[in-house]
Amino acid sequence: MIVAVARAKKDAKALKHALNCEVVSLGGRRSLGNFDFSIFEKKIPIFFFGRSEIELALEMEEEIRKVTPIYQVVILSKKAVRNTRMEEIREAFEMAKAKLRLGFEFDGVFAFTNRNRLGVEVHPDYDAYFVIGEGFVRNTKEVFGIEIEEGNLVVRKLFNEEWIYVPDLKAVISKKIGEPLKVILRREDVRPKRLNLERMVEKNRAWLEKLEEVAVEFIRRNVEGTAGVPFSGGKDSTATLILAKKAIDEVKALYVKVSHEMPCTEEYVEYVCERLGVELVKSDVHFDVEKFGLPTHSDRWCTKLKMEGLQRIATRTLIVGDREAESRVRRERGEVEYRVAKEIFPIKYWSGCMVQLYVLMNRLKLHPLYYEGFYRLGCTICPSLSDWERILLKRIRDGCI
Repeated sequence: MIVAVARAKKDAKALKHALNCEVVSLGGRRSLGNFDFSIFEKKIPIFFFGRSEIELALEMEEEIRKVTPIYQVVILSKKAVRNTRMEEIREAFEMAKAKLRLGFEFDGVFAFTNRNRLGVEVHPDYDAYFVIGEGFVRNTKEVFGIEIEEGNLVVRKLFNEEWIYVPDLKAVISKKIGEPLKVILRREDVRPKRLNLERMVEKNRAWLEKLEEVAVEFIRRNVEGTAGVPFSGGKDSTATLILAKKAIDEVKALYVKVSHEMPCTEEYVEYVCERLGVELVKSDVHFDVEKFGLPTHSDRWCTKLKMEGLQRIATRTLIVGDREAESRVRRERGEVEYRVAKEIFPIKYWSGCMVQLYVLMNRLKLHPLYYEGFYRLGCTICPSLSDWERILLKRIRDGCI
């Protein structure tokens, strides 16, 4: 999906040594002339230029905009790419991918862009998602004392620190695992705006449809016969299942049902599969807490059991909804890996925001817990649950959902 592009073959060779992705050159051109940019139509191109090639970079950017809205341009510190340290190339590559996720502008609603006009801090480990649901709004007010509205933007930084834009920066809060919830910054002078989600989808439709086009082509290129989507009911696996259904004829949803499942998950999984017309295959896994104790960060025995449950129902190829913004481990994986089976990752470069709007664009609801304020879903005994998620679970058990 990602293709790194350099001007000359020697520059492309330097990129190949530094990066784990497809690499092409512009054929050594000093001027783009009749270069066929349509080869990037179903790719996400990241162009690398040296500081002596800025004019060519500007010419290229005019042309690539005619083909795709999703691209990045990197200007390195040396005169040519081939003269640049490998570490600088790698760091620039990671930042370029982060800019694809975290570029926003505001024009009545938030919109994805290649330029970060909102001024959000960009970092490879950051993600972003939208406030969706009255429960999310209410819970944030009651737990943190912060007023937000639906459609507001949350930028999720390291250690679960979240910056909330309404569209101006309204608050900074901490949901760090193992520590009490904390308000780091609250701006009473900033009033939140309620943003229309349908309008947000329409504003970003061209971007989302291009992401879909790239992902569908990637799936078709890497799947033969029947494939399975490990389907947890989370937003990422939901978006991946939608893409898989559009890309290939035979797709199965593989649901590993654990004994400490989040509320509403099995019902949501069945709802999505029925709406999409996808076969649902279940594998039941029992978490014996009395025998093993609660999972911890140093002893995630639960993950091993879930993987064994998936292996029992796995197809030859798995279409997996892992994203780079979720963890460094997932960022370091390739677009195709071989673990439980051949695994491919079509939404690897998406943000949480893009996933949310893509699901809504396809006329599906998100899992009910997202409307209460969850960023991710796991199990009710997961060691990665923060105090925020534990409070939400208690409220749901008390009948607040």
